[in-house]
Amino acid sequence: MRRKKKTTIVTVEARERLTIRHGVQQMTAWCEQCGEDVLMITPDEAAARLGADARTVYRNVEAGKFHFCEDTNGRLLVCSESVRTCGN
Repeated sequence: MRRKKKTTIVTVEARERLTIRHGVQQMTAWCEQCGEDVLMITPDEAAARLGADARTVYRNVEAGKFHFCEDTNGRLLVCSESVRTCGN
């Protein structure tokens, strides 16, 4: 007698979320335009939040759309609130 073969198909879906943090340190600073202490982020982090590139962030800073300051080493920091409210 011949046996019937059973075939089982298994489908697996996987989703992955990757969060990259450069150091766990978060910096808050006084934003003159907001008039309060806010979380300041790097241009790369602002770009990631916008789903854009860093050049877009720099353009928005130059256009006055994003508030900013410089840290003690002269690096640009962007006000996260202005990124959140202004978008692209």
